Amino acid sequence: MTKKEYIDKLTKELGSMSYNDVKDILSDIEDHFDESIEAGKTEEEAASMLGDPVQLASDYKEGMTLPVIIKKNTSSGSKPKAKEPTSATVMFVLLITIFIAIPSWVVLFGIVLSMVLIELACVAGAVALLCTCWFYGGFMVSGLLAGLTLLFFSVFGFAVSYFAVNYFVKGTKWYIGFMKNVWHNGI
Repeated sequence: MTKKEYIDKLTKELGSMSYNDVKDILSDIEDHFDESIEAGKTEEEAASMLGDPVQLASDYKEGMTLPVIIKKNTSSGSKPKAKEPTSATVMFVLLITIFIAIPSWVVLFGIVLSMVLIELACVAGAVALLCTCWFYGGFMVSGLLAGLTLLFFSVFGFAVSYFAVNYFVKGTKWYIGFMKNVWHNGI
């Protein structure tokens, strides 16, 4: 399979992932092809190191990285895969999840939720202050400036809240993928 055919098929299989993730993955794959060709391999050999594009997409969706995938594909006979997780793996996953992950996610979720609620309260306060100045105060300068300041603070806070929620979700996806990898491949 040529580089173009491989990347086209992989792009189709990665369709459900975010644009930035797909862009990063395709960049890594193109770099792999370029490095393999520089090392004297053909496009077909570089593609065979990556394995089937459908399986590669599945591995990426499970949170694996390109070096791990290539190592898995090239050392298929050297290290047997465990059929069932060992007791050490099970204990590791359970302990990390119970004592570190769950409390951390509860705290982070509380922080993000409180940020969003504070921003909603700021917007409501700014609108109320501006309406009060308009209807009852005849554009009191101090009330108008306070309302606009609160409104600008709210817009800034919403941007921060957006990024906090975005990274909270990405962190959760990464953690789940990491734990799946540990569960399937061991510690």
